Amino acid sequence: MRWQVERVESFIRRISAKASLSFIAAIIVLCTSIWGLTPALADRDNPQRERGACEGAYPGWLRGIVDGYNDLSKSPVENPSNLLLKVPTPAALPKGDARLGFGDGLQEGFKLGVAYGVELGKAARTRDNVSQKMADLTAQFQAYIQTHCVEPAAALNWDTTFMNDRGTSTVSSLNEARLVMHLAANANQMAIQAENLAQEAKEAEAKGDQAVVTALKAGAQSSAQTAANFAQMAKSHAATGREEAVQAIIDAQAAADRAKKAADSIGG
Repeated sequence: MRWQVERVESFIRRISAKASLSFIAAIIVLCTSIWGLTPALADRDNPQRERGACEGAYPGWLRGIVDGYNDLSKSPVENPSNLLLKVPTPAALPKGDARLGFGDGLQEGFKLGVAYGVELGKAARTRDNVSQKMADLTAQFQAYIQTHCVEPAAALNWDTTFMNDRGTSTVSSLNEARLVMHLAANANQMAIQAENLAQEAKEAEAKGDQAVVTALKAGAQSSAQTAANFAQMAKSHAATGREEAVQAIIDAQAAADRAKKAADSIGG
């Protein structure tokens, strides 16, 4: 009987590792810094406006992700120009074309970011498989960066570039909030995995296969612990993510609670 338990446990570990690592790997790819891209397609007819668009795109992308995740924008894709009324133009940008370009990039990044943020919210709260949609939106954003970024690095100071009219959000704080949202999505994936294992354990228990139940319980407990770790990591970013990270922290903890409940529901 012991060899059977070990065989099933080994199988569960392989499946669990594959599922969790594949999702986390996808998230890492989606979150890879955009500034390392080769700017081969940049239009140099108006370099100041192109530079402004490059510098505005990532802040807009972050603002969009946060608003999309938190459902703060009702129709941003149709009218992203409203963002120009809320985000101050950085004083570091020279007047003229660079500031016009910043507005261009801000709006385009925001539009794509909102769509990405909506899907990220689903990844953190539902069972929907949105990885491909997120990858497609990331590819569109990267294409914009490749077209407009003449240089591979942004000149703006993230800590002093404000992203709302109250001066409570910066590019840095939005970036931290984005990280928390991805942690919440990872926690949810672990919760889903624990729930799936709990369902399988219930079916195995009905068949009287206690060895399988024991192995599945161990797998669910591992998923629950991983979800709890993600939730704790999310909480650690509460201060730097500021108010925009609050909902994602709640989502991460809710996922951890679901995972624990699923693991605890398995007998044996």
